[in-house]
Amino acid sequence: MVFVISKDGKPLMPTKRHGKVRRLLKQGLAKVVNREPFTIQLLYETTNYTQPVTVGIDTGSKVVGVSAVTDKEEIFSAEVQLRQDIKKLLLERRQHRRFRRYRKTRYRKPRFLNRRKKDGWLPPSLQWKVDAHVRIINKLGKIIPITKVVVEIAPFDIQKVQNPGIEGKNYQNDPQKGFSDVREYCLWRAGYKSELSGKTGILEVHHIIPRSKGGTDAPSNLIVLTAEEHKMLHEGKIKIPKSRLEQIKVFKDAAHVSTIGWHIVNKLRQNYHVEITYGSITKERRDMYGLEKSHRDDAFVIAGGNIQ
Repeated sequence: MVFVISKDGKPLMPTKRHGKVRRLLKQGLAKVVNREPFTIQLLYETTNYTQPVTVGIDTGSKVVGVSAVTDKEEIFSAEVQLRQDIKKLLLERRQHRRFRRYRKTRYRKPRFLNRRKKDGWLPPSLQWKVDAHVRIINKLGKIIPITKVVVEIAPFDIQKVQNPGIEGKNYQNDPQKGFSDVREYCLWRAGYKSELSGKTGILEVHHIIPRSKGGTDAPSNLIVLTAEEHKMLHEGKIKIPKSRLEQIKVFKDAAHVSTIGWHIVNKLRQNYHVEITYGSITKERRDMYGLEKSHRDDAFVIAGGNIQ
């Protein structure tokens, strides 16, 4: 597949007519602007007619699947590996800054106050992943006339799990409605007793996956313990049984995807028509088509691709 850009830089429909592409290049009517994926730009005026193209994104914490489909075929497919070293690099930078402070250097007046977290703030490692998803679509939009983007925002619709008949505005009445603080929600969920032993008393909320290792403040990553149990857990004297972890349903990558999903959607909606879907719907359609589990195939299914 050769991707084509018009003379004024607008993306046109890609072509499989490699012979015509060679003739255009040889006659000086087109030039190569990108080797991977192979893209040419026409050097003469032409119509800008395009077909509807839907792009599907299989969001991920480590790998992103992307697929672009028309009514008849898939015109683009890729898997993109995401960096996993952002947190490590930030820690190294912080260490370098500390070393600099200990050296005998001139006093440097603070240039700005950046310690306050704004609404919608994400840890740098997650913000980079959000930006990476958006960059992928923006780059694709330069060579393909994107009509619609479909984003898988979470492995499953948690409200559908709890209430199979939920529809429309009822989504606004989620389990946390009425709770201004996640901690209060977790205490209510636990019945104001330890989710490990059932004891009451001074209760604390523990991150099952520590924030230093990618854990979030989502209720699915929090468990209610007594103060004594919390202390013993950090000292390594007790452990949370696997049966309890299964009840809480904690998965690091799934937590990341759930966290960044809506951030990706909101950013993409600034430039594209965006729809959302869930992993459970993707799995159902993938099984119906008899496709293997892969990020490419999932993105194809998310985009609404059909197997003839």
